Amino acid sequence: MPVVATKLPPAASPGTDDDGAWSVREVSRLLEVPEHRLRYWSQTGFLVPSLRRGERRLYAFRDLIAVKVAKGLLDGGLPLRRVRRQLEDLRARLPRVATPLHDLRIRCEHDRVIVDEAAHRFEAGSGQLVLDFDVMALRDQAAQVLALPWVGEGDDGSGRPRTAYEWFLFAQELEDEWDGAPADVEGLFEVRHAYEAALELDPGLAAAWTNLGSLLARIGEVDEAAEHFEQALLHDPEQEAARLNLAALALETGRTADAVVGYREVLRRDPDCFEAHYGLARGLLQQGGKGEALAHLERFRVAVDRLPVEDRDPDLQARRDQAQAVIGTLRGEPGR
Repeated sequence: MPVVATKLPPAASPGTDDDGAWSVREVSRLLEVPEHRLRYWSQTGFLVPSLRRGERRLYAFRDLIAVKVAKGLLDGGLPLRRVRRQLEDLRARLPRVATPLHDLRIRCEHDRVIVDEAAHRFEAGSGQLVLDFDVMALRDQAAQVLALPWVGEGDDGSGRPRTAYEWFLFAQELEDEWDGAPADVEGLFEVRHAYEAALELDPGLAAAWTNLGSLLARIGEVDEAAEHFEQALLHDPEQEAARLNLAALALETGRTADAVVGYREVLRRDPDCFEAHYGLARGLLQQGGKGEALAHLERFRVAVDRLPVEDRDPDLQARRDQAQAVIGTLRGEPGR
């Protein structure tokens, strides 16, 4: 994985390593991390600001280092559980460093997090790191943020997203970070929790029902996934992703007739849905309807070929190539 170097411009002279306190909004502006993500990290214990001023929690400079490292690792595709372990190692070792924090450099070396100080270097933990930055430069930039006019925190100070839609958007971000890694149980739990929080605030948010259902299907909770897709359609009959997923579940669980009916309904509403053409072809082949299956496979192949190359993920391209092979076989059969 390539290294992404982060260089921050020098600015105001910093004070000691322990002075300064940054709010959620200031950290968000400094490190380009959404405020609701910072609040959720705090709420779940992943990255908790270490300072307290009355009822407000604020970030010390050491916390800024941890947030910057976490963001770099997550942006680079490292699973959340491994990032958590990296941060635990980093927190444990930084207090024992004799060199002032602003003289450190945090970088990667192959698959290790390395902290360089004046006299020696040490490994913070294992895992891939995708950033390289001078702590002094981060401190300079942080000083710039402190010099800006203060803007109050969110209205309720709850440290988390406030609306159903904010929870929904946050769940999507977490799901992108999780990306289906089966060993990342913590990541899965956080994605699920965020979607459930959205639905608790707004049970009519059909897209949240659909996305949570897809998540459940990916981890094998098929019956519960189907219930979520049905709830999505109950709240929004036009939620075609839920209808498509219900048909796919039927096909995967051996209910071919139900799958064929479901895919036909999707195509009745959207004749250009290439995933429905692909699924219906599979169902028809299981029922022996080779002629009609051939037509739907061809619709699927043509639709995929028209997509920009960057929109074809490896799975879609593999299914397109498989469809082409089946098309060739069906066309070569007698009577075809």
